[in-house]
Amino acid sequence: MMLSELRAHTQSLHKEIEKENLAGLIMDHSISRNQYKTLLLQNYIAYKVVEDEVSPYMEDYKTGKSDQLKKDLDFLKVDIIRLRDFKTKFNCQNKMGALGAAYVVEGSVLGGLMIAKELSNCIQLNDIKIHHFFNGDRTNINGWKQFCKQVKNTQYSEEEINQAVEKAKETFIFFGKVFKEILAEELTLKEIL
Repeated sequence: MMLSELRAHTQSLHKEIEKENLAGLIMDHSISRNQYKTLLLQNYIAYKVVEDEVSPYMEDYKTGKSDQLKKDLDFLKVDIIRLRDFKTKFNCQNKMGALGAAYVVEGSVLGGLMIAKELSNCIQLNDIKIHHFFNGDRTNINGWKQFCKQVKNTQYSEEEINQAVEKAKETFIFFGKVFKEILAEELTLKEIL
């Protein structure tokens, strides 16, 4: 019941954020190298902040998504200093909130697999031989499967479900905010230069 409630109450937010995401430029093969750097930075900041907030409330929680993104950013020599601007803009205060946030992080792997399939068709990224985040590794789905199994095997009260749903919605909104703010900053920098 928890998973179906999370899905039902976040579906429209998820679709809204996908529409505004630079990942669509990978899907149509038109992404530039600078746009790809921006996409990686957006994702790194969002995932890193959320992962750091979730881990104290969920035993053995480690997705590694932000670590993979950091490797890609290091290779492309992208500065991550803007992370500090977002660290205080999202927080989890209990286990149910962490579960809702983890739902967003873990569920993203499915879209990442689809995006990874299209990277080789993006001409401006052909010199990047290894993609750590969008790597297309099907074993990445194991974290999502484990998360679903754990949630399905646990009973939750209506109050707990509501807490998780609200935090999942807040997490999607946070991702959207990071995506918009980082993109706006990148566009402003290009105008100045």
